Amino acid sequence: MKDKLQHAMKPTPERFRYAVQMAVDEAVTQPSPKKRLSKGWRVAIAVILIAALIPTSIFGASKLYELIAKPVDNYGLELNIERETAADYPTYVKMHVEIPEGFAPNDPNNPNNMKFYSLSADEPYTDGFSLRPMRFESGIAESEFIGYVGSYEELTVCGHAAYRVTVEKNGEPLPWERLYVYYEDVNVTLLIYCKDVTEEQIESFVSGISFTEGTADNFTYLDTPYDERQNADAAYKYSEDNIVLPQNTVLSYLGYDYEEDSGEDTLPYTAQITDIRVTDNISGLDTASFSGLYPPDEITDSDGKLLPVTVTVTDFGDGFKEQDKVVDSYEAERVLVLADITYTNNSDKEMSVYVPYCLNVMDEGADGKLKEAGIIDEEKDIHADGYCEREIFYLSPHGENQKGFLTVPGLKAGERMTVTVGFLCSKDMLDKAYLMLYGVNDIVDPKPETDNPYTNYLFKVQNDD
Repeated sequence: MKDKLQHAMKPTPERFRYAVQMAVDEAVTQPSPKKRLSKGWRVAIAVILIAALIPTSIFGASKLYELIAKPVDNYGLELNIERETAADYPTYVKMHVEIPEGFAPNDPNNPNNMKFYSLSADEPYTDGFSLRPMRFESGIAESEFIGYVGSYEELTVCGHAAYRVTVEKNGEPLPWERLYVYYEDVNVTLLIYCKDVTEEQIESFVSGISFTEGTADNFTYLDTPYDERQNADAAYKYSEDNIVLPQNTVLSYLGYDYEEDSGEDTLPYTAQITDIRVTDNISGLDTASFSGLYPPDEITDSDGKLLPVTVTVTDFGDGFKEQDKVVDSYEAERVLVLADITYTNNSDKEMSVYVPYCLNVMDEGADGKLKEAGIIDEEKDIHADGYCEREIFYLSPHGENQKGFLTVPGLKAGERMTVTVGFLCSKDMLDKAYLMLYGVNDIVDPKPETDNPYTNYLFKVQNDD
């Protein structure tokens, strides 16, 4: 086997780091201080270190409790189940989780919730566990294929065969971590995503997870293994229609509670951008209205001035045969685009109002249509990162406990409310920046003259005059 899985056999560090790639979270965490390991973990490390002396071709095909990992191409990994004889296991299973002290479910009201966060976190939902039970089945989904693998290790966790797989981008582990634990008696592989947790917490959490036989009416859904090689080939592509409107256009909405046969003469509510301004300093803004995605103390200096942003142009690989390659990188001044949006409730009852805006940087394509400036070469998969942040950074006022979820306080009957929404953008891209309103199906005036469900209204941040 080619010896190109660069770190597959590197020595195991004293402190286990369980790393994973998550779609939505691409920040890089710093290594945590080393901790003293229990006797059980030291034995597991000794087994791994011995395995590290075996040639990669032999190690890649070795078996531990029927859970098998094999290198794929240069940077990938295949994980599957191998059996010597036919196994007898229940068709339906029920997963039970005894939550250890110091953790809580992400959604206590959802019995199917599989996400748990640490109660000791400074900011909730930033560390903890997320569970994905799945089953490898012949003829359906036999293997999980993982790309961008930095290393992988066999180990035993609470008596179960397991694999730790580190996923890296640009030589750094990604913030979430991945641990595959095999429950042989029910033929279930539990993928545990974890972030900023200790080995002791992992062991405590896994020790409280068990599976029993379920029924057709009472069971835990088992996912199928995922093949990351399909990302490029099977990516769902669609064509958007981007319509540019003047900044002060009044948008009339049907609203989620609107009833056409109610006899009402007026549409429930309107929205209008009444001001757009740009600043490089966040001092004086409501600190409770910042999104947790970008902690202010990490992107500003002590005076509140925004620090430069690193713009990176990357030629993306597939994570199996090729790694990503950074073809350009530079620092750019960063600013905050603040837009005031005035909502008016024309109905006689309170209603929910959402703020479905994002920020994007657009270029005019060869066909005369606007396209994302960050897409340098779609065919070669070359993209720029750092031009702007699409997600809302600042929202004031915002709904209770729903900051960052596009919700503002309910509008009372006849009430007019101005909401300030803010987005981060590199200063040198301001002339190409647009506030983008996606999902215009509820807008009846002006109504888009297209049947394309992927239609956006765009409002230029800086007027050409």
